Amino acid sequence: MASQVEHLENSMVKVTVEVSQEDFKSALEQAFRKNAKRFTIPGFRKGKAPMKLVTNYYGEGVLYDDAIDIAIQPAYDKALAELEIEPFSQADMQIEEIGSDKGMTFICTFAIKPEVKLGDYKGVVAYKPDTTVDEDLIDQEIERAREQVSRLVPVTDRAVEDGDTVLIDYSGSKDGELFEGGQAEKYELVIGSKSFIPGFEEKLIGHEIGDEFDIDLTFPEKYHAEDLAGQDVIFSIKIHEIKVRELPELDDDFVKDVTEDCDTVEEYRESIKSRLTESSEKHANDTFKGHAVDAAVKNAEVDIPHVVIHEEMHRMYDDQARQMQMQGFSMEQYLEMLGLEQQSVMAQLHRPAEQKVKTGLVLDAIFETENLEITDEDRDKQIQKIADMYGMEFEDLKKNFESDTAREMLDSDLKKELAMDLIVEYAEATDIEPEPEVAEHAHDHEHGEDCDCGHDHSHDRESDTEADSIDEPDNSDDSDITEEAKNEDAIDNKEDADNKKDNKENVDNKEE
Repeated sequence: MASQVEHLENSMVKVTVEVSQEDFKSALEQAFRKNAKRFTIPGFRKGKAPMKLVTNYYGEGVLYDDAIDIAIQPAYDKALAELEIEPFSQADMQIEEIGSDKGMTFICTFAIKPEVKLGDYKGVVAYKPDTTVDEDLIDQEIERAREQVSRLVPVTDRAVEDGDTVLIDYSGSKDGELFEGGQAEKYELVIGSKSFIPGFEEKLIGHEIGDEFDIDLTFPEKYHAEDLAGQDVIFSIKIHEIKVRELPELDDDFVKDVTEDCDTVEEYRESIKSRLTESSEKHANDTFKGHAVDAAVKNAEVDIPHVVIHEEMHRMYDDQARQMQMQGFSMEQYLEMLGLEQQSVMAQLHRPAEQKVKTGLVLDAIFETENLEITDEDRDKQIQKIADMYGMEFEDLKKNFESDTAREMLDSDLKKELAMDLIVEYAEATDIEPEPEVAEHAHDHEHGEDCDCGHDHSHDRESDTEADSIDEPDNSDDSDITEEAKNEDAIDNKEDADNKKDNKENVDNKEE
């Protein structure tokens, strides 16, 4: 078997692979044995005719479909090994020549890992928020806790006030006709919650229990029901009950009721301050880390092949679709509700996909440039982190990382973690928050449903513009894969010989 490589622009390569006549004949024989029972030849029982008669009767191309599947994978793997090339994207396959008398020649075009020209990544200046916890924040936390254990107390000696909870009947009409969705009985409404259109809740204030009255309102111009948008309506109201929320006294007894480790109000406030400070510091550190990594990535130069960006766009889109499915929606339903088209969503994903791929490439390059190393201790810490996240036992989870595939996934995450740690170690903090960047469409091509971008490459899954790495193994179909699995995935989109479809139809027609 011979193979040749041609380097194209933008980190793309074209590899020509020849499968010998002998090897392809062997593939044809295997394909025949697999399908022998399908063939009917006059004078022979079904499935008993020899291969030569079958190929003479139906045409040799009837076996090409399975023969290609049998021959192409080992030939592709061997070519990559001989040429010492590692694909960075899914390969586009085309059969150039095929036949038992000449073997098979196919061409595969794919991206290889682009070269990264690193800029400054040590000493970058990055924004870090202030971690001070104001007394107002502590007061807000306490008020939330009081509200959680509060109770509604009936009020009978006064009119409705802002903040009250009222039980009402209401009936809305437009031009003397009731409109859909505008009626309810014994409805509980919090005055000031802005649950209804503007003016509704405010016009209940001042009325008492038993009052029956009408209020005139106008629906907002931008209302979801087009037949009501901007329309004048009348609501008939009856007030049944008025209740006020009664909060418990902020004293030591309250503290003992709502906590297990505090006995006094002072201890409670300190406990809340400690928790908020810890949360604030984590947020500040994460923000600092994200901005530092973004700065290092921005300083680097890399020309990313379009196909790689497209593949990441589709992976991100598929991730969104899975999230929607977990919430009981299909992606089609979700897009319909938002009034969006798939193509417009894909276009919006171009910039974040490009940034995510670039971040992964830059972090990998820093890891290599700095000669960083992953230790068993690093792996154990990462596994423990995942175990803590999912409430699993360390030893049980560690067994899941014994395979080469899982180990590669873990190490891929760790490479980026170590590179990010190095960036953060040398970064300088500033309290000046940067202006948000305006989204740009740095591409002038469209991405439709037929864009061949479905492959998940293992170089960028762990990182994005927020510098968050994946802390757990992903066992989904989009998880990182070993080179063998990646190569198998890469040939899923091969283009078979032009005549094999006609040959298959020919078989079916003759069998009929």
